[in-house]
Amino acid sequence: MFGLPMEAKDVTAEELAHMFPTMDVVEKWFAGEEAEWPPQQEVPPLRFDIGTAVLCKVGGSSNGGWAPGHIIQLWYREQTWPEGAFAPYKIKLEDGRDIFAPADMDQIIKLNPNGRPMDVQANKA
Repeated sequence: MFGLPMEAKDVTAEELAHMFPTMDVVEKWFAGEEAEWPPQQEVPPLRFDIGTAVLCKVGGSSNGGWAPGHIIQLWYREQTWPEGAFAPYKIKLEDGRDIFAPADMDQIIKLNPNGRPMDVQANKA
């Protein structure tokens, strides 16, 4: 079973071609052969490394909703999340809280121009 995340009236031929398996894939499945679907997509590289000083958009903080912190983990995940679900960053805020950024975009997490990188070697214990 397949589904499209839109109303039927909004479906175009391009959307159908993009969202459904190709005839080659369907024919392989029909013949009992394995065929990769959906195709593996390349994951874009992350903008920040561990130790980078960042500003994170958080509710209830001063400074316009932006809180300073440092990246402490890449591709963070919690056990209760669905299989294959990851957050690009886990962040240690300067107030001591650990949070995660659900996406790698400036509206959520950005470089702190006044921050200093964290000494990653000093924090390995």
